[in-house]
Amino acid sequence: MTILLGVTFLLLLACSAFFSSAETAYFSIDPLQLRRITEQRPATGESLRAQLANPTRLLSTILIGNTLVNLAMANVGYLMAEHWIPAYSEAVTIPAVTILLVFFGEVGPKNIGLLHTALIVRFYGPGLRFFEWLLAPLRYLLDFFSRRLAHLFQPSGKTLSEEEFETVLDISREEGILNADELAMIKAIVDLEDLHASDVMTPRVDFLGLDLDDPSANPVAAARQARRNFLILYRSQFDEIAGFLDVRKFLLDPAHSLSAATVPPVYVPESVPLNRLLSRFQKDRIRIAVVVDEYGGVAGIVTRGDILEEITGDIYNELSKPRPIFQSAGPYAWLVDANISLEEINRKLRLDLQADTSDRLAGWITEHLGSVPKQDDVVQTQGVRVRVMQTIRLRVTLAHIEKLDGPREGDPA
Repeated sequence: MTILLGVTFLLLLACSAFFSSAETAYFSIDPLQLRRITEQRPATGESLRAQLANPTRLLSTILIGNTLVNLAMANVGYLMAEHWIPAYSEAVTIPAVTILLVFFGEVGPKNIGLLHTALIVRFYGPGLRFFEWLLAPLRYLLDFFSRRLAHLFQPSGKTLSEEEFETVLDISREEGILNADELAMIKAIVDLEDLHASDVMTPRVDFLGLDLDDPSANPVAAARQARRNFLILYRSQFDEIAGFLDVRKFLLDPAHSLSAATVPPVYVPESVPLNRLLSRFQKDRIRIAVVVDEYGGVAGIVTRGDILEEITGDIYNELSKPRPIFQSAGPYAWLVDANISLEEINRKLRLDLQADTSDRLAGWITEHLGSVPKQDDVVQTQGVRVRVMQTIRLRVTLAHIEKLDGPREGDPA
């Protein structure tokens, strides 16, 4: 009887060590080790990936198994103490079993799991799969009640705050999970909800279109000269947009039918967030839309490419707009497209330019000048000196901006 109890106790201690080392090894293995195992033993690697694909089931199996084993050890230890030293069985069992469990069932095996992660996960697979099958009924029952309990205390609202999400992305970059381009793209996607159609649209003053009420208009010649994928079709004025001419479809059509190649206009407010606008473009298969202001007037045109450029930084654009100018022009100075948004220039140059009536650099210049801007006009305020380099139709199109306080960390080259 004594020998049987002793053997049982040692087997239970070994099982405790098995579960403890398995928990540490399985949840600390890195992708490189997993790839190496798969290359050396494909079957073992695929089986291991399948187990790690469901970490909740794996962890539940380990914790349930370890708990049952530890309870059984306490009972067997008590029976052994009753047999050997009945007068002190209760006083001896708890400290003795606790010490054995801590050193030989927890601390020691966990250290081994950290030191020999790849070796352990390679050979523990069959044993863990057996315990997953054996403990499945109990695991399902406990998972059911634990999910119900967790649901009661589940916090409302977003799981991660914006700052926490930014931290997760930065950690992913530091650990090599994301490269710089992937990180920038994800952050750009997150930032879409803070941008609006007015931030990326082609403004009305830059429209290129075809007046359908002009009897002298030549649609074929206009389409060939446009060098754009879409040509705006309007009646007398741009507030009466009739649609968009799909230039490629129109020119490839031998009959050159305007109606067959015309895309009907879709209207969106200039305040619509870009994430919602992109979702609508995808859902309704829209490539281009008219942006209207608060008074119902046409403010600009926005395309799917305009939004995607905010994510990728450089993508094919349906209107084939030239890329905005933003280039170095000397120490702490840049040549900038005046149509750039204040938000973007503040982000790129680490500035804090503010305007009461405009959200773009051209409007900022006009507001601070207090008059119609002319070439070589200068604005010096808010830590910068801005010179008007070019104007078209009373509007600033190109500006030279110089920081007065020198460079800051993160400034573009």
